[in-house]
Amino acid sequence: MPKVIAIQDGLKNIGKELEVRGYEVVHENYDGYVDAIVYDSDYGKLSYLGNFDNVIDMDRGAMVINIKNKSIKEIIYAIEKRTYESLF
Repeated sequence: MPKVIAIQDGLKNIGKELEVRGYEVVHENYDGYVDAIVYDSDYGKLSYLGNFDNVIDMDRGAMVINIKNKSIKEIIYAIEKRTYESLF
């Protein structure tokens, strides 16, 4: 089952990159469970995260990733490892 990634409006290019790599990409108004939420702090605020209050798996939570200045490789690393960078 692919991971479900919610993207902020305006991040269609990132969404397409993630879809090509096998992720299910949904948008801000999605009302199902998500594994990660990606946004760019240069183009929006976190206020839209309230849309996801009832759809985050409370056992695991959802990773919230600011993609500002991050490559697609770094974004995927954050999604898969549930961290922003390696500790070592």
